[in-house]
Amino acid sequence: MFESLHTVLLATILFAATNADDLVLLGLFYSRPGCTPLAVTLGQLAGIGSLVAISYTAAMLSLAVPHGWLPWIGVVPLAIGLRWLLRTKEKEAPPLVTRWWAVTGITLANGGDNLGVYIPAFAIQTDLEKVITGLTFALLTLVWCGLAWSATRHPTLGPRISRICGKAGPFILILIGLWILAHHPLFGFGVAVRP
Repeated sequence: MFESLHTVLLATILFAATNADDLVLLGLFYSRPGCTPLAVTLGQLAGIGSLVAISYTAAMLSLAVPHGWLPWIGVVPLAIGLRWLLRTKEKEAPPLVTRWWAVTGITLANGGDNLGVYIPAFAIQTDLEKVITGLTFALLTLVWCGLAWSATRHPTLGPRISRICGKAGPFILILIGLWILAHHPLFGFGVAVRP
């Protein structure tokens, strides 16, 4: 039971860290005239689902890598977080669209950090933890869509979300990278991969 709660908590942190910028994108989509909430929500679910499927497949392929090396993949989210923290310019907003498949495409295009974090996380999880993580991501995608849709109805909430995500996102990614590295036996905090 405790391990399942731990997995849900970790999945929540992984999702929030890699999809903080999606709140802003979703707010842009939901506020676009002619863009229905259903189309945006389906597009976001399809995009996140595709990123999870790609990450899971890549993590399965990494089983050919010696198990002791897998936690070192934590360098990827650590580097992404540091790069985000040190960057000087904000990303341009993507073009606003009105079709679900376009939302999916933008979610995938914006998902480099998702892949960089999800692949090493899946690589060190058991099968049950992967299922729990995937279900948590699906639920949180719906929560994210609900939050963004609500934010578009509030005149002052949107800018606050953008500011908070911009400040907290890199630190969360850095912490995730450190967490994955800490599960290397060299550091004595855990086992790299469980059978």
